Amino acid sequence: MKPLVRVIKHNTHPGEILNDLIIEPNNLNIEEASKLLGITKATLSDIINGKGSITNIIATSISKAFGGSSAFWVRLQAVYNSRKGKETEEKESLKVLPDEEDDLFDDFENDFDKSEWTW
Repeated sequence: MKPLVRVIKHNTHPGEILNDLIIEPNNLNIEEASKLLGITKATLSDIINGKGSITNIIATSISKAFGGSSAFWVRLQAVYNSRKGKETEEKESLKVLPDEEDDLFDDFENDFDKSEWTW
């Protein structure tokens, strides 16, 4: 089992944590785990592979099937989504090159001058 501490240090998808902490230690395959959770194999596979999210309903299913708090899984997904959003924002901001920033500001200045607003 991999340590949960890495979740804090790295943005690990909750599906990977579900697999590492619950599915693998219980020697379950996707089909068995999906039946216990009441979801399709495809849905569980997407979650484990980081392509799907742990919804409130799935979090409740995890809690009922394996114990623990559904709120834990919901918060874990929310933190992952938040961090992922910040990573995306940072990548997007890096796409603007310094000389492009000047052009963007000039465009803004020109548009601003055409408006009724004043500097």
